[in-house]
Amino acid sequence: MRNEKIAYRPDSLTSFDREWLLHKGCKEWWYATGVLFDDDKNLYSYQYTLLHINLGIITAKMAMIALTDYKNNRHYYLQTPPDRKNPVIITEKEASMGSVASAKKTRRGIKIVLNHKDFSLDLIADYGKGAFWHCDNGKLQMGIPDKKQTTFYYSYTNMPTSGTLLLNNQKIKLTGKTWFDKQGGSYSITNLKTHWEWFSLRFFDDEEVMLFTFPQNDPPYYDGTYITKDRRSRRLNDYQLKTTSTTTFGGLKWSSGWELQMKEKEKYYTIEPVLEGHMNFAYFEQLCYVKNKKGIVVGYAFAELLPGVLNQRLSARGKYGKKAISITNLFRRIEF
Repeated sequence: MRNEKIAYRPDSLTSFDREWLLHKGCKEWWYATGVLFDDDKNLYSYQYTLLHINLGIITAKMAMIALTDYKNNRHYYLQTPPDRKNPVIITEKEASMGSVASAKKTRRGIKIVLNHKDFSLDLIADYGKGAFWHCDNGKLQMGIPDKKQTTFYYSYTNMPTSGTLLLNNQKIKLTGKTWFDKQGGSYSITNLKTHWEWFSLRFFDDEEVMLFTFPQNDPPYYDGTYITKDRRSRRLNDYQLKTTSTTTFGGLKWSSGWELQMKEKEKYYTIEPVLEGHMNFAYFEQLCYVKNKKGIVVGYAFAELLPGVLNQRLSARGKYGKKAISITNLFRRIEF
């Protein structure tokens, strides 16, 4: 199936369905993260990413899927390029890589199916409050005041989710919430100044906050969105976010705790990992608790962290080799 491509016009975005498609000359992704519970209230999280990166004469494509079982402290992860049996298909209603990972729009919501050698996940994520444009009417400046260093960005932030997990030969019923992103643009993926720390705060009162931060820049650049229970949204770029702790993973340094101050809701929160995070391709991902000033958990947040924020040069070990490598070379380690 031919994947239709449309022009990238971040200042004149069209509909959510239309901008779901591929954009000419862009790096873009479809990204779902969910917090789920079984009938015994055990916690699971999942991640689905379809990555499509235009690098001039070469285009990199990759699916990434993950499941974390917090009761048993087990994390399952797969990243894979497409092949003949599992091609990438992008239409206004679908973003899939064969049977490995699929996201298909239905009348009710987005059906998400993930297949790993150790688990399979079959979910329906209802549209909930619907989709919202982020930042400046859907346009995000990627930390640098340059018209090329931009992305468009929207999300379905509050999607009631249900389905089944097949794990260890057991079929487990799950319910919870999903946050689904579509984002992409013309920014430079190898420029350290465009690397981000992203947060999706999912409050128990059915309100959401998206934070997109570039704290390594001078001055730091912050943007975001506040979405109310009654489906109103506004740009949020007047908050303060302070890293309170760090961790080391794969030879790289990552933030692992934050203090947030903003004018909305209870004004002050801490963001703290549930467990130590995980490396997915070239970014670090953590499910976190959101706590108010009294230390009460009032929501969950996913944090997605890129290495350029705290690492001026990457000392990547293990799966990336023993020698220090540049950020450019890290992103070249993709299977095409």
